[in-house]
Amino acid sequence: MPLLALDVGGKRIGVAVSDKFGFSCRGVTCLFRNDKGWPTQVRKLINEYGSRAVVIGLPLNMDGSEGSQALDCRAAAKDLAAAISLPIVFQDERLSTWTAKERLFAQGLNEKKMRAKLDQTAAAVFLEDFIAAHPELMEKKHA
Repeated sequence: MPLLALDVGGKRIGVAVSDKFGFSCRGVTCLFRNDKGWPTQVRKLINEYGSRAVVIGLPLNMDGSEGSQALDCRAAAKDLAAAISLPIVFQDERLSTWTAKERLFAQGLNEKKMRAKLDQTAAAVFLEDFIAAHPELMEKKHA
């Protein structure tokens, strides 16, 4: 089943999607959080990609505790839950932005070009981590 991932920040929401087998995850877009219609935009993306669940990155502190950013993500998840009927799960997103920056630098992107793709790439990073921890959620490839 394809999964949709959201990297919820103060201003932007990076969006990534997996294939139905969990072999690949890719960033697809970035939404703007100040647009009150962002949950509706997420619902459209769910329909477009046939997603069966939403994975939201939870920005835990390095000691594993939840700070103000994690509480803000949980509040955003409540807003989204009012607009969709799919399961919403959380995934530790610590270091996902750092990993995303490393990947984008490796692709030769400079800081300016990287900014446009950073949030959606970070969402793809923690979506990969979620799938690795929960392979039973993905469709099995039949030979």
